[in-house]
Amino acid sequence: MKGDGVERAAARVTSSVLFVSRLDRSTEFYRDVFCCTVSIREPGAALLLAPGGFQIYLIARGLIAEHPSGGIGLQYLIWAVDSDAGLRDIAQALQDRVGRTDGYTSGGVSFLAAHDPDGIRILVAHPSPERLPRSVVGAHLYV
Repeated sequence: MKGDGVERAAARVTSSVLFVSRLDRSTEFYRDVFCCTVSIREPGAALLLAPGGFQIYLIARGLIAEHPSGGIGLQYLIWAVDSDAGLRDIAQALQDRVGRTDGYTSGGVSFLAAHDPDGIRILVAHPSPERLPRSVVGAHLYV
C-alpha cells in the first residue's frame, strides 16, 4: 500500500478499548445486545469478541470516572447489521436494556442511535459499508 509515496504494509483496525464504570454491567450489555463472547475476564478488565472477531477491551474505571464527550479521541463505535430485521432486533434489545433509541437515514444508510450503560454513544447501521460503500459523512456524526 502506498502512503506519502512510500510503499508500506497496510494495517487494519482490530480492537477498541472502552473505559467503563461497572465492568459486569458493561460486559453483560455488550454480550446480550451485540452477541459478543467473553474471551478473557480478569479483575478490572474483560476482553470481548464481537461477531466477526473485532475485539472490545472493557476496562473498569469506577463510578466517579469522567466521560468527556465531544473532545478529541474516539467518540463511539458504529456497528452494522445485514438486514432491516437485524436492525429492528438490535433496536428492541437496546430499548429493553437502556430505553430510548433514535433512528435516521443518511446517504441511503439507516442508523439506530443509542447509548450504552455509561452513556457512550452507539450507532448501528444497515446496510454495512461492505454492502453499500458510504457516499457521505452524515452530519449526525459531527454536529
